[in-house]
Amino acid sequence: MMDEDENENELPDLPLIAKGPPPDCPICADPMSFIDGDWACVDCNGELLGPETG
Repeated sequence: MMDEDENENELPDLPLIAKGPPPDCPICADPMSFIDGDWACVDCNGELLGPETG
């Protein structure tokens, strides 16, 4: 049997990623891309996507 202390260190289940066609961008109406766990429009956001590097 597992102790309760061992269960405290387990990570929760990850949420399911939405499947299906991407939603349209509210600004340019082009289909968005799935980036870093969320829908984003690369054309409208430009260089502001992705992790900070520096």
